[in-house]
Amino acid sequence: MDVTTRGIVLKATDYKENDKLILLYSVEYGKITVHAKGVRKGTAKLKFAADQFCFGLYELSKAEDRFTLKTCDQLESFYSLREDVAVYYAACTVAECLADYTEEGQSEPDVFVETLKALTALSDGTEPMTVTLRYLLGFTALEGLGLQFDRCAVCGEKNRKMFLDLQRGGIVCEGCRTAESLAVTPRTLAVCKMVETMPYDKLKNLNFTLEVLKDALQLCYRYISHSFSPLKSLGELLIL
Repeated sequence: MDVTTRGIVLKATDYKENDKLILLYSVEYGKITVHAKGVRKGTAKLKFAADQFCFGLYELSKAEDRFTLKTCDQLESFYSLREDVAVYYAACTVAECLADYTEEGQSEPDVFVETLKALTALSDGTEPMTVTLRYLLGFTALEGLGLQFDRCAVCGEKNRKMFLDLQRGGIVCEGCRTAESLAVTPRTLAVCKMVETMPYDKLKNLNFTLEVLKDALQLCYRYISHSFSPLKSLGELLIL
């Protein structure tokens, strides 16, 4: 059976002599592995279809839960994401979220749209750490794990002095904190609150310092690492 789906390449690995296995995030099928035959040959017409971040209309042959690439109409290469190291690590953080934190074969159209908006913002020159922060906050919210920044996750109290408590799974007040809680500055909370629902095309209007952005991303990094597993690309972005 042949199927057609819009998809974004998260990563590709060499397979056999001339093939690749593409990890594709698609609208209809979510995360799937696609066998791309012959794309490592120098004359391969579909070589581009296995490039990381390629966004295209993929025609696939489907047999049970196995997919094989037939053809691809490229909609956007997102080549510019590879030209700057900070932008590249930001884009890799987006791809890593989907590769590591989503279920195989589970369609999540809202997550797909969120991802496409983030990659578009990165390719348009929006500050990469700002886009990464917006994406991580949006992704966790769509997965039902979003943080609350204006009130305690336990008692609902609004308090200026707040903490990240990984055991309690969110931002908590001083009265609900545990011994392992980490203090979160009001500035960090304010930045996250401002960015979490802002449209991607408005992010260019923000002008945060690098220190502020790194503090907010460190908060997300700790939370996501506890809820899922550490994001290697985000770790690299934070040390730039």
